[in-house]
Amino acid sequence: SSGINAEWPLRPGEKITEFGEAELFCFHLSKVTRYDRKLGIMQFIGTFDEQYTRLLSQVKAVKEVSYSIKDSARLKKVLEVILALGNYMNSGRKGIAAGFKIQSLSRVSETHSGDYKVTLLHYIVKTIHASMPELVGFTMEFSHLDEAKKVALKDLVDDIQEMKKNLDTVLDERDKQRDNFVIFSFYNRAQRKVKRLGEQTRQMLEGYEAVCKAFGENPKRIEPQEFFKFFSDFFCQFEKVEKELNEAATKKKNKPAHLTKEASRNLINEAMV
Repeated sequence: SSGINAEWPLRPGEKITEFGEAELFCFHLSKVTRYDRKLGIMQFIGTFDEQYTRLLSQVKAVKEVSYSIKDSARLKKVLEVILALGNYMNSGRKGIAAGFKIQSLSRVSETHSGDYKVTLLHYIVKTIHASMPELVGFTMEFSHLDEAKKVALKDLVDDIQEMKKNLDTVLDERDKQRDNFVIFSFYNRAQRKVKRLGEQTRQMLEGYEAVCKAFGENPKRIEPQEFFKFFSDFFCQFEKVEKELNEAATKKKNKPAHLTKEASRNLINEAMV
């Protein structure tokens, strides 16, 4: 090898005792075999737990949201309401649709009444609260959605593969240093965690593929960042409309009743007596 891994050459008459601190440090480093590799292993060991926690959290978020969206009975009912209203509105122009693309979820908050005061989403929320109270609060089922919609699946899988590759390097070094307790104990602990991460990753990929196919999407062509954002945006809009309608209902309830002129005169006369 070259650079700092090479044997430090001593010039004729040169003595190690005459080296300064920096020269002495580099001299001793030049004696270390596989220096670059060992330095990389030290860095991997030092950052392993942080990397593992980050990767496992992302994997679990995508996995749990994938299965939650695919298996949610209440979300399915809400989407059926949207489909039914869409078919009703388009009945004079198109045939009955069996489904719709998730990209169309944004349209329910963009489709306005003639006076632009309410949207189709307002009508959907009112319908659900009035006739299907069991569906109220369905948006709370997807607690990991905010994290899942930030995941770039390709980068996540690449990072996991890189972790496995680094662990293989640790294993090779462990076999070369059988008396190194630090490497030995780290490998045994990390190997179990990486195995668990691999199993969780397999389940995540299966879940993400299943939910994409359930909504007519190709999991190889759409990232979680894009796929889950459609749902996240829709849920946010749904909750926003719920809040608007609740505030309007509360304001109407607290508004004092309108008094007729005659009632007003009666109140004044009573007060003057």
